Amino acid sequence: MHRRSPFAILALAVVLGACTGASQTSRQEGPAEPEPAEAAPSVAEYETFDPSAYDARPPERTVEVTHQVPDRLLQGRADEGVQQTVEGFRVQVFSARDKQAAQDFQVKVRQWWEENKAEAPTAVLGNEPPIVVQYSQPYYRVRMGAFAERDAAEEALAFVRSAYPNAFISRGTVTVTR
Repeated sequence: MHRRSPFAILALAVVLGACTGASQTSRQEGPAEPEPAEAAPSVAEYETFDPSAYDARPPERTVEVTHQVPDRLLQGRADEGVQQTVEGFRVQVFSARDKQAAQDFQVKVRQWWEENKAEAPTAVLGNEPPIVVQYSQPYYRVRMGAFAERDAAEEALAFVRSAYPNAFISRGTVTVTR
């Protein structure tokens, strides 16, 4: 076992004694009183400039600012005419296993549209709605329109059913113009 030297024990006692702190604490009742602050010197004592002696007005603006921002952006129509592909709706008017029969029916639907577009709800269908042949095994389907909202598809369906009573709304990916 190691023997401790008296010098090491004395040094340890001094270090521990220094760490304990004072035996008495000073007592203070409440917060200390703030000392009175000196008043800040006034700038008026040192300032001698009088601006009323000078007739200084800002110059007239004679420059006209031109910009290159399109008018539709300034009018809040930035997304007008933007095409977007969304999960939407079409009106299906025909379905067949034969591709040629579907293409012939597409021509027939296009002719019907040209004859009846004056009575059509153009706010929903537009001037030239897409009339497409889509293949989903084993059928070729003739579908009309491209609608992001079901309400618009139902309004178009009501018009299309006047010529094609078996037409119905089908879901799918469509490209719409906003």
